[in-house]
Amino acid sequence: MSIRRTDGSKPTVLPTISAEAQPKNTAKTRTAPNVIKDGFGPAAKTTDLARAEQTLKPLPAPVGRLSLESKEAQSAIQTSLEHLTPATSKPATQGLRGGIQYPAFVPKNVERDELGMTHVRLDRQHEGVKVYAEQVVSHLGKDGKVSSVTGDQSTIPAGLGTQKPQLSHAQVLDIALKDFAGKPDRQPNSERVIYKDPSGEYRSAYRVEVANVNGTDNPRRMNYLVDANTGKIYEKFNTIDGFKNCPCATHGTGDAAATKGTKGTKGTKGAAATPPADVKVSTSPNAAIKDNSTVTSKVKVADDVTVDKLKLSLDISHTYKGDLTVTLTSPSGKSAAVHNRTGGSTDNVKGDFDLSVFAGETAKGEWTLTVKDNAKGDKGKLNNWGLSISPKATQPPTEPPTEPPAPGTADDTSLYSGKVDLKTKQNADGTYSLEDTTRGKGVSTYDAKNQEEASGTTPFKDDNNVWGEATDPKRNQAAVDAHYGAAMTYDFLKDVLGRDSIDGKGEKLVNYVHVSENYVNAYWDGEKMSYGDGDGVDSGPLTALDIAGHEIAHGLTERTAGLVYRGESGGLNEAMSDIMGAGVEWYASTKNSAVKFNWTVGETAWTPTNGDDTDGLRYMDDPTKDGYSIDNYKDYPKQTEVHGSSGIANNAFYLLANGGTNRTSKLEVKDGVGMDKGLKIYYRALAHYMTPSTTFAQARTATIQAATDLYGADSTEVAKVKESWTAVGVK
Repeated sequence: MSIRRTDGSKPTVLPTISAEAQPKNTAKTRTAPNVIKDGFGPAAKTTDLARAEQTLKPLPAPVGRLSLESKEAQSAIQTSLEHLTPATSKPATQGLRGGIQYPAFVPKNVERDELGMTHVRLDRQHEGVKVYAEQVVSHLGKDGKVSSVTGDQSTIPAGLGTQKPQLSHAQVLDIALKDFAGKPDRQPNSERVIYKDPSGEYRSAYRVEVANVNGTDNPRRMNYLVDANTGKIYEKFNTIDGFKNCPCATHGTGDAAATKGTKGTKGTKGAAATPPADVKVSTSPNAAIKDNSTVTSKVKVADDVTVDKLKLSLDISHTYKGDLTVTLTSPSGKSAAVHNRTGGSTDNVKGDFDLSVFAGETAKGEWTLTVKDNAKGDKGKLNNWGLSISPKATQPPTEPPTEPPAPGTADDTSLYSGKVDLKTKQNADGTYSLEDTTRGKGVSTYDAKNQEEASGTTPFKDDNNVWGEATDPKRNQAAVDAHYGAAMTYDFLKDVLGRDSIDGKGEKLVNYVHVSENYVNAYWDGEKMSYGDGDGVDSGPLTALDIAGHEIAHGLTERTAGLVYRGESGGLNEAMSDIMGAGVEWYASTKNSAVKFNWTVGETAWTPTNGDDTDGLRYMDDPTKDGYSIDNYKDYPKQTEVHGSSGIANNAFYLLANGGTNRTSKLEVKDGVGMDKGLKIYYRALAHYMTPSTTFAQARTATIQAATDLYGADSTEVAKVKESWTAVGVK
């Protein structure tokens, strides 16, 4: 078996920008203008050129990812390196290896944003060897000067890069393959790295990657960090997320012990989800009820929930029950009679009253109880009363969807998103295939032909370019949703976040549908999307909008912060995919009235044709509802698996965008900033301020900085970012 090895990045040769390149006090020389004899007359005079130059407008600076070889990128890199390693403070031996001076930082990418800032992301290097999962990001303002730096610059002991490892690439690869216990379907590779172990000590190590992604229910791209001298495996983790990989992927959640692992049935709901906790309020006015008079009493509900069921507990002492009218009024002004002069001479009005007539009402605000005495000669007292509200899942908030496309433009029928408009290519034989050339470098959807390996370019075809008709091949149905999901993800990135595909340069998005047989999974493998058809029991085809957005967003994270898929950075990685997946669903709902946005992950595909938002993969509004995930950092030591811990950042984003209360801390964020602003803040933090090893606390700092850039340090948006992270226990 051949071994691909990389011994770290080669030193990058950068152009030196120096004042010496421009000689001082050099006499200016004048040269006669060239006369070009092309039949169009003499060259313009110098004064004419000067006047013309004054009227020319400079081209706007490019926004997005810059070529590392470009003048703009090289200038930003040079400025960053000079700031990070000033000549006056750099030890004479720093970076020396075998007599060669190696840089401490190697440029990875350079991006300019819409605010005019330039962000230079650099990998750390020590004595010519890459430092695993450590980067710095240098942030340059409009003036081209470094304004701040993000990332780790801790001291690494001398000699770790220069010492020769006792183990070879082949030896550590054997160690990893033995642990992998399976046959890889991609060429394994290893690279020499400097690695910070779990205790915080730097080690000479290898990173080994072994993958098996085809035809398996659990695709793996395993990463091993192995000591270069002893062969000890410090850690190992799978970098491929999959829909079915989440241990929380069970139907319903009511009693976690009873339902975990329970399968739903086709076309029906799974076990009922645990409802949100009841909201209870009460008051004891002890107010006298006088003859022919009215008494009112109010209670205030702080929780922003929607009523499912409501119970009124009432205690009124009165000498003639048939004399009273009792009415409850909601914050919206809706009223319902609780008691209306019934009971004759029976004393008192006490007990619990079912007022589910208020179902669908917003609970937040003042509720008013009105007691009216309708006749003379009796007396009484309103002793106390209270409400017990069983809430529904919080309704999707914020921006209303825009009008759907004009009739006639959306004539393709999807499984999950109603009528959609697919961009396709007409083939030489007159048929059409799912090739979209209108978005970046393209969106292509191919048939994996139920093979174990998703490869090739077998097209889906349609005769009249109206996809999803009853007479079309059944295999085309899921392909419509995959193609639409990738298109909406591209448009979301472009229109909402200002990014040209996942790499910022229009990267082509490739989908494979009908992977394997009865395959309950969907995943991004670093290059493409693979969708299974589901098994008709656990799921239908895994081509739902938020699943597509979630998985493709793993590619976005790979191309930006590169959050390592373990520990706190792994929980953030999963959360960023859930957040961006929700963003895709939200964005599509503003274009397509058939798309229903909510805070549940994957519900439209999870249990075929279900779409019930109480039966999904995860719940961003209440992560604990799946019986597995956590919603507060105080519980992190008890749940460090990346899907389970993603609930911390998921709920922080939900509270930022929507407002609400964290179930564990009971802290409330009033009035969120909306999806558009929330998504821009989290994306900016991911793309420009997070690094591979970012923790939850550092993510808080990154999002605060992103909000500061976008809206100002004293803005409401910054305040809400802080409140939302505090609510989930991250300070």
